[in-house]
Amino acid sequence: MKEECDKTIQHIKSQAEHTERQIKEEFEKLHQFLRDEEEATVTALREEEEQKKQRMKEKLEEINTHISALSHTLRDMEEMMKDNDVSFLKNYKVTMERVQISQPDPRMSSGALIPVSRYLGNLPFRVGKKMLETVQHTPLTLDPNTAAPHLTLSADLTSVSFSGVDKTLPDNPERIDKEGRCLL
Repeated sequence: MKEECDKTIQHIKSQAEHTERQIKEEFEKLHQFLRDEEEATVTALREEEEQKKQRMKEKLEEINTHISALSHTLRDMEEMMKDNDVSFLKNYKVTMERVQISQPDPRMSSGALIPVSRYLGNLPFRVGKKMLETVQHTPLTLDPNTAAPHLTLSADLTSVSFSGVDKTLPDNPERIDKEGRCLL
């Protein structure tokens, strides 16, 4: 009985180590999924940032062109005003047409800023929902402690195969024997 207990202790230790390794592998898969999702989200944010910055640079160039045109028109007006007042008044109508600005005042366009709520709003829920799409739910999980010694369970405990060779396993009253009976 003492020898049987020692074997059972070794088996428990082996089970715990194997199970811990599998747990870590499964969590690593989840961590990798989260890292991939984080990278994809940050990449999308950076791309949007670049697009919006480019649009603002184009807008800034447009504004600078507008400012330059206004400055040129003001210089022309100042030159005309330096001439005698009578000449300025005679050409008032032509001068006013020349001074008229055909472009509207530049304004900030709608959607110019980054939609922060699109990236942060419900982030855990959206990632969790996407994770659920990739996770396979198995309604059946087999217990290795009840499997007959000549059966081998898959790593995810969802299928069993006949190995033909009896493994040395500790006595367990819940284990199914070779004839398919439970000892309990």
